[in-house]
Amino acid sequence: MTARATRQDWCAAGLDVLRDHGHEAVTIDRLCTTLGKTKGSFYHHFADLDAYLGALLALWEQELTDRPIDLAAREPSVGKRSARLDQVVRGLDHALDLAVRAWSSRDRRARQAIERVDRRRIDYLAELHRASGHKRARLLAELEYAAFVGGQHLGWFDDPRHAATLARAMHDALALLATA
Repeated sequence: MTARATRQDWCAAGLDVLRDHGHEAVTIDRLCTTLGKTKGSFYHHFADLDAYLGALLALWEQELTDRPIDLAAREPSVGKRSARLDQVVRGLDHALDLAVRAWSSRDRRARQAIERVDRRRIDYLAELHRASGHKRARLLAELEYAAFVGGQHLGWFDDPRHAATLARAMHDALALLATA
């Protein structure tokens, strides 16, 4: 007898399919094949594909936005929060972030999720800049986030050493801009 697939198992499998094959590949049939489960098992956890896709977006948001911010926020100083955020963010599943961003170009709910996540990420960066005494905190946060999204699209986070070098350069550039 095989173990039951949990709601978390279904969502993890869906995020893998989304990352590796795009949003159009996220179908109930494909998920059932991936997990070796029946449609009945799927419908035990989700009312329909629409409910499932909402759960996927919620898990993506929790894992790639809420969790990194929560981990960084535990640090005692703004410098340590910023360093921890950089460390956690470099290790994220950037291909998944890109897959959700691509999905958002065709789907209203995914677009709303991207907009919410972008706002939350920028807000947290602005909070870090304000806590560091930077007068143009929001602008610095927007520039930093734009570089991050661009770096994802260019594949700069695929090489951890290159990503660390870029993070240091971004930190130095932002420090110069903060004093200008």
